Amino acid sequence: MSTDKQLDKTLNIGDEITLGEGIVKHVKIGTIALIRQVRQLMSGNEYKFSFSIGREKWEATKERAEVDWPKVEALHKEAFNLVLVEGLAEEEYEKVDEEGIKKLDGLLERFL
Repeated sequence: MSTDKQLDKTLNIGDEITLGEGIVKHVKIGTIALIRQVRQLMSGNEYKFSFSIGREKWEATKERAEVDWPKVEALHKEAFNLVLVEGLAEEEYEKVDEEGIKKLDGLLERFL
């Protein structure tokens, strides 16, 4: 194992992902504490991140409960900031491209 990889592991730094032009982040290694934190935050949310982007709140109907899409998107953003070493600034978040959205959609799966 190279010295850089060993140092990254010591610092709890995992894979590198590109979310858009010039937006490169490192994913934290999933510790029990981090997994617990992400699961508690995302508890009760069964929606994909990509589906929540830019949607307005849906009122409850006979078929489904109310869905507060802005809250669902905000929960995902909070979770991304937990699992990305450098976090994801609002300016960067707004510039995430289609491939980056796909990566973010799958990012939390290993923590959930």
